[in-house]
Amino acid sequence: MPDWSYQTLFRPLLFLLPAEHARSLTLTAIGTLAKLPGGSAIIELMGHMHPPATLSKTVGALTFPAPVGLGAGLDPAGTALRALSRFGFGYIELGPVTLAPLADSGQTARNVGASAITYRTPLENPGIEAVESRLRQSTSTPSAIPLGARLGFRPGATLEEATAEREQLMARLQPYCAFFSLDCRAMEGDNPWSDAEWQHHLACLRQATELPVLLAIPPDLEENQWLRLLRLARQAGLNGVIVCGGVRGVGVQQRERDAENVHTAAYVTGEPSHAASLQAVSRTRAAWPECLLIGSGGILEPADALAFFDAGADFVQLHSGLVYSGPGLPKRINEAILQSRFGACASLDCPLPDMDKEAAAVSETTTTTKKPQERSALWLPSWLCGLLLGIGMIIGGALAWLVAVASVILPYDERFLQMSAEQLALISPQLLSFMAHDRISLAGTMISIGIMYAQLSYHGLRNDIHWTRAVLLASGAVGFSSFFLFIGYGYFDYMHAILALLLLPLFLLALRTRANRHMPALPPDVHNDRTWKMALWGQLLFVIIGFSLTGAGLIISLIGITGVFVPSDLVFLCVSAEMLNAFNEKLIPLIAHDRAGFGGALVSDGLAVLLISLWGFRRGEAWVWWTLFLAGIPGFAAGIGIHFAVGYVDFWHLFPAYVAVLLFLAGLLLTKPYLCQIPATPPA
Repeated sequence: MPDWSYQTLFRPLLFLLPAEHARSLTLTAIGTLAKLPGGSAIIELMGHMHPPATLSKTVGALTFPAPVGLGAGLDPAGTALRALSRFGFGYIELGPVTLAPLADSGQTARNVGASAITYRTPLENPGIEAVESRLRQSTSTPSAIPLGARLGFRPGATLEEATAEREQLMARLQPYCAFFSLDCRAMEGDNPWSDAEWQHHLACLRQATELPVLLAIPPDLEENQWLRLLRLARQAGLNGVIVCGGVRGVGVQQRERDAENVHTAAYVTGEPSHAASLQAVSRTRAAWPECLLIGSGGILEPADALAFFDAGADFVQLHSGLVYSGPGLPKRINEAILQSRFGACASLDCPLPDMDKEAAAVSETTTTTKKPQERSALWLPSWLCGLLLGIGMIIGGALAWLVAVASVILPYDERFLQMSAEQLALISPQLLSFMAHDRISLAGTMISIGIMYAQLSYHGLRNDIHWTRAVLLASGAVGFSSFFLFIGYGYFDYMHAILALLLLPLFLLALRTRANRHMPALPPDVHNDRTWKMALWGQLLFVIIGFSLTGAGLIISLIGITGVFVPSDLVFLCVSAEMLNAFNEKLIPLIAHDRAGFGGALVSDGLAVLLISLWGFRRGEAWVWWTLFLAGIPGFAAGIGIHFAVGYVDFWHLFPAYVAVLLFLAGLLLTKPYLCQIPATPPA
């Protein structure tokens, strides 16, 4: 569920449920999808959230694909681990984990007005057996990102018991995890540990593993307590700190002591914890400059994450932001980091500016020599071949439109049928009009495809944007493959064959080089403002249009190679299929070839609209809006206008087209402020 579906459809429905039920339903759904064959590919298709190689960050022996992680507590049982790893995260922190399962100690509550979530400690978890079982099951398809584990222990445990439990957890989770974190909240109680007890505990855990160990500290500790824990962690040889983002709930009634005589406390994460967490990150960086520092707390939009990096964090991790902003937040933060931290060149999939000089020299050489090599490899640059492909499609569609308006059928059609246009009109007065309506619809679709290909090539391939090449590849492969539908009934269309032979080389040449740039150099889009929320509704409408066009094309293609006609077609013709076949047994194959060809082109057109809508929506990308607008005009004008021109105006036959036009106009209105507005460049 990317943001365009989460914010518009799923979040309002999920927020009608209790928080625990909504979380369980969501995690189960996406976890099940990821386990299905091709499920992970569907998640990637919908969100295109894989972080660019530019953001890869190496810490010691660990490589993180991105500096944005998922914090512990959101998926304590690891139900949707495989799915969440596809959301653009650089790591996922499991847990908190204890040896024995811990039941929920109080109802989790949402405060939508404050964008906050209230938890009670100790946090629930299914125990090490369940977590270890899930991790074993996932070893056949290992996660592409590092996993961490937040280690807890049984409430009320003594120092020795807590140390022994965490040592056992480390031993059992070490084969699956890349780092561990120690939750400080587990030590709270009536008898806080002394410095000596802390030193013993941390020293034992540091010796128990060679993996990095971090101390997870709540941000609302008093400064002297915070500095004390930093000093103890540093002395024990721990690797860094996680600011774990939850502050004690204000005005929340504390529950009575439970059966084990242990207090439960309410913690609030989300916007109310943002300021304290940001201050804690700054304080930690000042006190321990060389530590690995992860910040979290109230990161609801990319601007919040950038503030943590400015405060000194090496990584940020999300929790409440995924609930309130949506699963696209990691991708948006990654893109904001690219655009705000490293400027225009950060849009390239190349190493970050803090790489060593030798790597920088290699990267510079590779970047500067790429274009001359591309130009010398073949006659024209790839983007120009794609532009010519689009122009060729537009010209071919315009010529087909003119032929359909002037004579409907061509001389080789008459030779195939061994009948003239006048003789066809004698079979049914509406027959030529019916054939014209199929052919003009195809012509309008070809022009629409040509406009999108030209725009994708000029604005995308020319600027080395990788997703535009993927759109061109998917749509073009379907379009050229659909040529075989033309001959499914034994009729060979010379005009289509010649056009395909002329355009296929341009299609292949347009794809001959890889596109490496993740996104264009635009100011970062950092806020969840009204324009962004409106654009999500518009994006949803265009995604629906893309799916609908693709589905309609498949149905039309299927009809074209099976029954050929729908009931309203025969009503318009005032003749049955059997009568047409009796007049001329080659007539239905000719009509079927038109239908199947139009269906194949519509699938190609729908895929282009769908993938542009899924992957191309970014604030300031005005060319995306103009592409959809310009491509829609010939498509809808041909598809609807020809029906009125020939008198084929059956309401239910045209009803899907009417709905598509309304969605198209609404989508344009909702997305224009977002796509055509250049975000202001924030101060350095």
